[in-house]
Amino acid sequence: MADIVLVEDEDVLRRYLTGTLRRLEHTVRPAETAEEGLRLIGEGEPDILLTDNRLPGMTGLELLRLVKESHPHVAVVLLTAHGTVEDAVAAMRAGAGDYLTKPINLQELNLIIDRSLTSKGLRNELDYYRKRDLTGADGYGIVGDCPSLRTLREMVIKLAGHEKRGGGGPTVLITGETGTGKGLVARALHRAAPRHDAPFLEINCAALPDHLLEAELMGYERGAFTGAMRAKPGLFEAAEAGTIFLDEIGRMSLDLQAKILKVIDERVLRRLGSTRDRPMRCSVISASHIDLAKAVREGSFLLDLYHRVNVFRLEAPPLRQRGNDILLLAEHFLQRHAGEYGIPAPALSERARRALLDYSWPGNVRELAHAMERAVVLCQGDTIDASDITFFSLGDAGAAGAAAGAAEAGAAAGAAPIRSVGEFRLDFSGGPISLEDIEAAALRQAFERAEGNRVVAARLLGMSKDTLRYRLEKFQIG
Repeated sequence: MADIVLVEDEDVLRRYLTGTLRRLEHTVRPAETAEEGLRLIGEGEPDILLTDNRLPGMTGLELLRLVKESHPHVAVVLLTAHGTVEDAVAAMRAGAGDYLTKPINLQELNLIIDRSLTSKGLRNELDYYRKRDLTGADGYGIVGDCPSLRTLREMVIKLAGHEKRGGGGPTVLITGETGTGKGLVARALHRAAPRHDAPFLEINCAALPDHLLEAELMGYERGAFTGAMRAKPGLFEAAEAGTIFLDEIGRMSLDLQAKILKVIDERVLRRLGSTRDRPMRCSVISASHIDLAKAVREGSFLLDLYHRVNVFRLEAPPLRQRGNDILLLAEHFLQRHAGEYGIPAPALSERARRALLDYSWPGNVRELAHAMERAVVLCQGDTIDASDITFFSLGDAGAAGAAAGAAEAGAAAGAAPIRSVGEFRLDFSGGPISLEDIEAAALRQAFERAEGNRVVAARLLGMSKDTLRYRLEKFQIG
């Protein structure tokens, strides 16, 4: 049944409609003026607003416009004894769902109420699926709940809700380290937009030489160059009403940057070998892992293009700054990869969870996805232990560098006491040995065994990275 706010200044009609609708088991909140109706809507958003047009003070049409601004999902039905084509057109343009003339035909009103409820149900279902995409419930959205991810998700939803009159949405630049999921953010922007059924076309600007990249983006006419046997539309054309995603835009040459700038700025393009301009009606999303502002200063990126693509900026945070999101993503990838291989998804042991949190993930989300795929395949039982997780990234987070070394380090993680301690012998012949000397020796041995890798050394010693860092600084090791 519907929750209805009824605004009607004529007392008899208001009482009649209120009683009739309540007998049909609808909830009705009556009001005499638009101002009172606006207050009732503010107290609780109804499903439907039924309002007379000719009211004392604010008119029904003015009320309609205000409600659509503040409560866009409320279905509005305008009632009037002065039904004209002009009134109907004005009401529909302002967002009215329907328009009824007095005397009110109850059968027609019932049909309108049923239609409004059905429409709202479908809209809610659509909103649910779009939000589910963004929260990752279907396995392809933005997974995570840390503050930076919540902010990113809110910005995606906000930007996706706006469309330009000429076609396309806001121009967005997505920045972040390699592997942070910039492409995923771009797809989320597209899926959350009203144009989500239109094409989403992606191209890696670093993957093609300039002449091929230009042909892919702009398209070409037959005979434009050797091998052009037929005309072909470019991605800017093919993405009509949809989205083109220019990944690694910072890797374009300056000449091609100038041509892309003209397309984005003037919203027109010209195929190679053509003399005719064609309209460009798609949204443009760019991404780069390099600092484009620095590239501008170094002369490798055009200042005008930087300002044109950097209208709205979204930052994909590195995985090492996302805290417990690491575990959420690990579970997500375990479920996905287990499904791909047709096996039950294993659980993560406490030592495995600690190992995942201790590692700094230089390869970010992409590296985590690959690590979880390896763990799914290599795991012998229904639980993944630290020894099942291997790390192959190079760089400052250093990882084992080889599966066997990482497995050995993972097995040592959390093992208390360390097995070799039972065979440990001290030589006191040279004089007294302090506990600090023993601690320093253990730190040096673990650090050498880990080949200078602090993450692995911390696991060998069964301590956190922060504790290891403090003790290494204390003894001036490494």
